[in-house]
Amino acid sequence: MRVFRVVGRMVLRHRYLVLLYVVMLACFGFLMAGSVGGTAGGYVEARPTVAVIDRDGSAVSRAVAEVALSGGEQVELPDTAYALQDAAAKDLASYVLVIPEGYGDALVAAAREGGEPPALETVTSYQETSAVLMDERVRGCAQQNFALLSETDASVEEAVVWSGEARTSGAEVSLIETEATGIPASYLVFMQFSTYALFGGVGILVASGLRSLGRDQAARQRLLVAPVGTGAWGAQVVLACLAVGVFVWAALGALGMLWCWDDLAGVDANLVLLAQLPLLALALVGAAFGYLLWELGASSDATHAAGNIGSMVLTFLGGTWVQQASMGAAVAAVGRATPVWWVVSALARVYEATALTTDLMTEVAASCGVVLLFAAAIAVAGAAVGRARSRT
Repeated sequence: MRVFRVVGRMVLRHRYLVLLYVVMLACFGFLMAGSVGGTAGGYVEARPTVAVIDRDGSAVSRAVAEVALSGGEQVELPDTAYALQDAAAKDLASYVLVIPEGYGDALVAAAREGGEPPALETVTSYQETSAVLMDERVRGCAQQNFALLSETDASVEEAVVWSGEARTSGAEVSLIETEATGIPASYLVFMQFSTYALFGGVGILVASGLRSLGRDQAARQRLLVAPVGTGAWGAQVVLACLAVGVFVWAALGALGMLWCWDDLAGVDANLVLLAQLPLLALALVGAAFGYLLWELGASSDATHAAGNIGSMVLTFLGGTWVQQASMGAAVAAVGRATPVWWVVSALARVYEATALTTDLMTEVAASCGVVLLFAAAIAVAGAAVGRARSRT
């Protein structure tokens, strides 16, 4: 295995590439995973800042104002045009409700006479989803009062009471704790973004290492005097390429588990291990890609360009940056012709599961098989290119 050791030594000389394409890209994946966060903290209700100006003071207006104030953090605003403009310009309140004078009487009259309900004046910050939801709640309250007054002979006070009881009533909900939990979203995001390094990073490391092997005079002399045949030489070069892919895969796997250790607490270890298989298959695709670049005689600039551009295109089409379900039919059809698509699909399937099953293992194995077919096809292409160049 002398050739294998020499090739491995040549690859390890490129420590800066390991730092760039393994550690730094792993840090980027960790930052993306941190933006998702874990689920251990539980649900926290988002409460917008709310300002209410009630110019009517009727029972209906007070009920509508109570709905807005009960679901947000109240902000005091004077009833002036300048203050309302200032609130919108400086984002002093994400939701401002202005109930015009005579609103209650107009709503009752419209309900009794079959007319249209009066409009409320609102200023909603569409940068905050909670403010949009608050607007829906307020308008729903007004519509509920309008419907009760139009469909029944109840008084305004009775309609307001009934509307309030309907809003506060609901089904009792309880949380059932289970021992088995699935892979957290943070770890899923980290694994998805590691596909960039597993394809492009591995490819660049392999191609750069093999190219430096040809430039190293001492290494070439040792190889020339070594009793190694052509077939053994090729086999050991392939093993060296595979070793680089396995090394990057193992390094990213260790870093991911280390950084997401708290989120992975309580997760079935079998699911975590199963999720590594499609990533390993993709690392082998990256190794085959680097081997192809070396056989093509790509320069350093061409190698880095091909690795990075190829990773960007494949990770986009594969669903790393945009969810596969959100893609159009044409993009999804092209994405299925890439190895990253099958890796992300397998990871999503593992993410949806809470325990290891035969069906799950079968689906993941099938996706891994498709990815390995990509690796085999690229490796065969590289071998064909190398044989053609050796004959010329």
